[in-house]
Amino acid sequence: MINNKKISLIYIVCLFLFLTLILFPNYNSKTKLLTYSLKEKIDYPFIYISDKVRNIFVVLNLNFNYSKTIRILESENEYLRSINKYLLTLNSKFSEQNRIFHKSNVEIPISVGVRVIGDKNLIYNNNFIINKGSNSGLTLGNYIIDGLNIVGRVININFNTSEVVTVKSINYGDEVFINGKSYIVSGTNNNYLSFLRQKNSTEIPDLKSGDIATVNLNNVILRLGIVNFYNEQPILLTSDIINFENLRAVVND
Repeated sequence: MINNKKISLIYIVCLFLFLTLILFPNYNSKTKLLTYSLKEKIDYPFIYISDKVRNIFVVLNLNFNYSKTIRILESENEYLRSINKYLLTLNSKFSEQNRIFHKSNVEIPISVGVRVIGDKNLIYNNNFIINKGSNSGLTLGNYIIDGLNIVGRVININFNTSEVVTVKSINYGDEVFINGKSYIVSGTNNNYLSFLRQKNSTEIPDLKSGDIATVNLNNVILRLGIVNFYNEQPILLTSDIINFENLRAVVND
């Protein structure tokens, strides 16, 4: 093992000689060259170790910066995915609105625009409050729709406000028509409704995945959901309530 004290002593002596040669340049030139050579050899291991340590710190710092950049890019990518999902939802809604307003064979319900002013996160019983009431022609039982999709029904009403129970709520119930047959459905506090029974019949429901459940209001047909199966039992999938800026209350039922 190299004695550190000896190396330090040699280094000091060489440094002294080097300084002496600078201050007194009249020394023999060979001695001066020899001193420079010794100094270079002694400095080399220290310079080598210093470069290695510096390179390690540079690599570690670059790795930290790249990891931070990757985390930022992943966060931005997730944000862009959510924006893309939201835009796809809006596009589907606009496409449906275009179909409603530009095809004459689709009856448009008489409705008024509403704005959600309370419980938008559906915290309490999956209900929310809107800014329209009896003053705007609303009555108990009026449907709240997004396009032609049913979002919920008015269960409490005031002069200027109303409470809406959504299709997500276990308190929601309705009569729907599937392939010309009438069924009773109930909410489950999830994104689907369950079938209670076929109205006025003991017949086993003959339902297929993809069948559309509708509610008939005179000549207007509203859509409540699509038939699917869970544990071999039929359920009614409903549209997820994402955008509350497009809701209307049907007033002609």
